[in-house]
Amino acid sequence: MKNYQTSEIKNLLGTAKTALIAVPQLNIDSIGSALALALLLKKSNITTKVFCPQKTDANYTKLSGLELLIDVYNQNDLIVTLDYPLDQIEKVTYNQDGGKLNLVVQTKDGSPKVAENQILISNQASAADINFMLGDETLLGVNANMVNKGNWINISPTSIEKTWAKSNIIDQDAPFSEILTFLLPMLDLQLTQESAKNLLIALRVATQSFSVNVSPETFEAGAICLRATQS
Repeated sequence: MKNYQTSEIKNLLGTAKTALIAVPQLNIDSIGSALALALLLKKSNITTKVFCPQKTDANYTKLSGLELLIDVYNQNDLIVTLDYPLDQIEKVTYNQDGGKLNLVVQTKDGSPKVAENQILISNQASAADINFMLGDETLLGVNANMVNKGNWINISPTSIEKTWAKSNIIDQDAPFSEILTFLLPMLDLQLTQESAKNLLIALRVATQSFSVNVSPETFEAGAICLRATQS
């Protein structure tokens, strides 16, 4: 069983309402792990997005939570988020009123009114309450400077700690999926079937079905995920 230093991350999660997970390099291991984390943060009522500059393809369709992915990060974008069931929204339109822009969300007949506390307005120039970087931020190119704002957690399979990070979770040579399998319960984020499935898919791909770059902890992580998918 692994043991990471998580006190700073837990402190940030305790007050967080928004989260961003950045994935500089597209692969099954990093995206599957990021989506597993995102699903559990969302389950904890933290509005979460996963940013990866490359688009996924058919190889990623078995992963859960793909709707949380964004491939464009414009630091000047204004984002209006509704914590409201999508299946109860009829349509979204906009109009102009005296030079002002109105966004109109029309709910279906019989649906409850959208409450003010269900509306979250954010600007990407303002970092989320907690941010996770899964990989080397320099691969993000023009967006690499996003780490200069906000509270960042660096999760990496290399031995390089980042000075911009409030916390560095370093586990040399372990795939992201192995790290996250042990880290998430330490953060009081218990694996669900969907998150565990994502991690198990990522583990299998990262280790070529547990045949390369494995350790006893890798097999332990696989067993933890497999049990969670059966619960």
